[in-house]
Amino acid sequence: MSRVDTASPPARDSRLRRFRIAVIVASVVAAIVGSVLLATRDSGEKTTTLGVTATLPVPGHPGAVIAGPDALWVALNGDSQQPVGNRPLLLLDLATGAVAQTVYLGGQASHLTHVGDRLIASVQHVGSDGFGPTELAALEWRTGVVLLRREFEGPVDQLVLRGNELWALEARPGTLFRLDPGTLAPASAPLGLSPGRTLGLAAGGGYLWVTAADAGEVLRIDPATYAIKRAQVGGFPIGIVVTGGSVWYADRDAGKVVRLDPRTLRPVGESIRVGTKPSWLAVAAGSLFVTDQDDGTVARIDVHSGEKIGLPIRIARPAKDGTGPAVTPAGNSVWVSSFASNTVTRIKSTARDDRGGKVTMRVAGANNGQNVTDGSVAGVGRFTVSGAITDNGTVVVYRTVKGPLITLRVVTAGNNGAITFVIKIDTNVGTSRWTITSGTRAYKGLHGRGTESENADYTVSTLIGTVSR
Repeated sequence: MSRVDTASPPARDSRLRRFRIAVIVASVVAAIVGSVLLATRDSGEKTTTLGVTATLPVPGHPGAVIAGPDALWVALNGDSQQPVGNRPLLLLDLATGAVAQTVYLGGQASHLTHVGDRLIASVQHVGSDGFGPTELAALEWRTGVVLLRREFEGPVDQLVLRGNELWALEARPGTLFRLDPGTLAPASAPLGLSPGRTLGLAAGGGYLWVTAADAGEVLRIDPATYAIKRAQVGGFPIGIVVTGGSVWYADRDAGKVVRLDPRTLRPVGESIRVGTKPSWLAVAAGSLFVTDQDDGTVARIDVHSGEKIGLPIRIARPAKDGTGPAVTPAGNSVWVSSFASNTVTRIKSTARDDRGGKVTMRVAGANNGQNVTDGSVAGVGRFTVSGAITDNGTVVVYRTVKGPLITLRVVTAGNNGAITFVIKIDTNVGTSRWTITSGTRAYKGLHGRGTESENADYTVSTLIGTVSR
């Protein structure tokens, strides 16, 4: 493709023969299978799907999730107001999104942990209320073959690895004990923590950390001495993680995330408002992801600055009094389950702030439509873009010529999706400017503008500009 106009004088003809295209990549990859219904929050706050790279439907309501480099395990749950049923674990093939294995354990898994080449599931028995006896089941990670089972009198829910130590937390009354990683048998005497519910467990900074939700406390436990330091934080603390030299917990009642100094247990900076009912936390590549029980979004926080990044990420429609989405890290991404939409969604941590920023894009191999003037396909090439948006892929260009004005309509498809933009070239004055005309999925509503230039032999076009919401 080029700007050739056979009626133009030689100087202009030289300019017209140059192919100029530009791309802004701003969208979310089409779901591997299915899609999430995107909606605005009841409050009218804007949301985005920036960073969503896959949405997989599952045949039921997903609860706990755990990810590895080659597979994703999902536990199906029932209504939290009903007795526990016999619902399976699903092994999803990440290449196709299909269910590769279905495993029934005679109950419902409330928590999943990846330990070496095994999957450990906390299984509530059929007919219980979720706070009765629990069975821990160890499965072979890649096949789902059950290797062993271990029954406990109380509701063992959360499990966490601390080095080679495996620790378990009974939800009510709050009790902590260490397990033998090989046999899952108790390896220490139980440590009483709280008469009410203890819902979150984390390891980091040399300690174990527990949220005592009913007591409004965050507990720091020395695993060597069993000494407990209590911080009265109020509210209803649930999810907790340790990262970036700080302890972070979600306060569901106050709709905020709080950052604590692990030595003093005092707040660091201001609390961070993140939604209506923040619940569980996970960390990936320097970002803290916070799920919300009701509004179908995930908030993202920079663990270094303690500031929110971009808009809330939409994974499902709002669903009041729903089951809080589970979240698990997977390299530079997290996987989030949605009870309301029957999906699991992958969110990439490296997606940039969608409130605006500079971009630089280069296109090569598309200068092959020299005589196209009627709006038909003029070229197909490859692009890479960096800055506020990072992506690469293919681009299709449609070319229209009316006198000195050349209009290029560009449709891009990269690892994160596709958008359309228009570039206007005025050959009289030698200007070339672009604007975004439409975006799909995550970048619906994205705006952008800038200028374009070429290298000496017109084989590579470079676009520089900004994008914003």
